[in-house]
Amino acid sequence: MKVSITVKEVNPDFDQAYADKENEGHETEDNIRYNWEDEFDVKDEVKDFGIRNNEIYLLEGMNGNEKFSFEIPSMTIVECIGENGAVTQFAASRKLIKDTKKNIDKEGNVQFYIFLKGGHEHINPIPGIYISKKDFPKALPIPDEEDITTDEEE
Repeated sequence: MKVSITVKEVNPDFDQAYADKENEGHETEDNIRYNWEDEFDVKDEVKDFGIRNNEIYLLEGMNGNEKFSFEIPSMTIVECIGENGAVTQFAASRKLIKDTKKNIDKEGNVQFYIFLKGGHEHINPIPGIYISKKDFPKALPIPDEEDITTDEEE
């Protein structure tokens, strides 16, 4: 199966009643539904798709020449296991998530949506990973400001 993941930050100021009255339910330039959107397509054929809630996510990488590994609590992890055994993960802090939605088409392909609450600072250390700023390890430098997303920046 093919798997696509879409992450959207909900605009807390979006007014559905106004959209219904003024624009047949659709957003307008002054009344946007989402602040931003990221889309990911898993490149390999996926044989197993799973969602794990309230899990520990292991954030690993290099800080200069030093390896690091931190456990991030209370994450929702979307895991795709490819036909070739490759594991692809997407994750978001549960406190950031407003809602999720999964669509499966006739061929069995999956489109999974993660809707993040607007107005909550989060850090996106690598594509597809969204960690609440409060849960980001203090021992790591915060990535460049453009990697921290808040409503005020939009």
